[in-house]
Amino acid sequence: MPPKSRDILALAITSLFFFFPISLAMASTLMAVITVLWLATGRFRERWIFVRDNPLTWAAMALYGLVILGSLYSPANWQDISPHLTKYIKLPFAILLMSAITTERLQQRCMNAFVLAMSFVLASTWLNVWWDLPWSKTQNQGWNVSHHVFGDYITQNIMMAFLVLIALYRMLSTPMSWRKGAWAAMAALASVSITHLSEGRTGYVLLCVVFAVFAATTLRGSKLWIAATLGTGLVVGVLASSGLVRERFILAYEEVQGIDQEKYTSIGNRVYLYKITPLLIAEKPILGHGTGAYHSEICRFVDIPEGCHGWIHWHPHNQFLYFAADHGLLGLAVYLFMLASMVWLARKAENDEARVLLIGLAALLAADSMTNSPLWSARESHFFVYMMALLAARATLRRQSAHESSTPVQDPSKPTQHQS
Repeated sequence: MPPKSRDILALAITSLFFFFPISLAMASTLMAVITVLWLATGRFRERWIFVRDNPLTWAAMALYGLVILGSLYSPANWQDISPHLTKYIKLPFAILLMSAITTERLQQRCMNAFVLAMSFVLASTWLNVWWDLPWSKTQNQGWNVSHHVFGDYITQNIMMAFLVLIALYRMLSTPMSWRKGAWAAMAALASVSITHLSEGRTGYVLLCVVFAVFAATTLRGSKLWIAATLGTGLVVGVLASSGLVRERFILAYEEVQGIDQEKYTSIGNRVYLYKITPLLIAEKPILGHGTGAYHSEICRFVDIPEGCHGWIHWHPHNQFLYFAADHGLLGLAVYLFMLASMVWLARKAENDEARVLLIGLAALLAADSMTNSPLWSARESHFFVYMMALLAARATLRRQSAHESSTPVQDPSKPTQHQS
């Protein structure tokens, strides 16, 4: 590969990790640019060797293969099928991305680009409390009101929770210096931006998931128990100090109380979908109804006066049920295999940061999949798929390098023992 082409590809990949938290359009454009550059620069055999033993490679290929296969027997029209082919194309793109991020230097640059972008989002969120920022989605200054900068607050909180995990790990692993304090401050400010400057209940839950992952993967013995005690205290402190958190949980309680009467609430529509989607799955449990079939087929089970509205047939607010409805238990099993592969890779990783972050990412994806459809959502899938590719490559790199260094290389100019 010519050095110039290699440098341009590396720059495009680094830019992707900076722009996807900020701009949906820019991330999609860079995805296309990277694909063209990847094809133009060749080295396909070398790249395939890097990813072929990675279980995530096979999970991503199998999941997108089911999407293609399902389009052949789906009763849905092309208008419902085509979004699945375009949205889930990020799964094979993740393999391409893994095969291109094969140096530790590029991997670190990509991670730093993401941290830099999220630092800008974090700073903007806090500044929006006092000033009207022209690029901020919310223009409501003050405390105890929700603030988010780009896209929607759910996606921002998901990525902000992951930033907390990065900051906590780097705080722990950095030698005592001003940098340790800086990472601690970032973790604190990012956490408070979720609990006190956002109304997203998903963010509250995922922040707890992040703290649990950090404690479980980095602490042992008495330190783990101390962290659990401090964590309990922090939860109580947040409930006492954050009006937004209290309001959202009071609202959740009220929505649960009226769940049988009101289907249009955040919790009400989710519970209703969790009741009727399994009925659809039960009709064709093995291979499902086919790609995009959920959008029309779920309407046969809707029995509310309002009829089959967009919040019902767009997606079931649960990625597990979504795959099972369209691709059956086989699709669900492949998705579970993908999540398990992330954990398996993390446990095998020699890079400790990759280990902690990959387990954290898998936990966030699994938890988010219980109440949302993160691989269907354009912004959420940008984050989960690209970060999965980056961390899988980081987890693989040193292990593969060690394997290659232990394998003797035959000098082609010398005959083998058999030839002599």
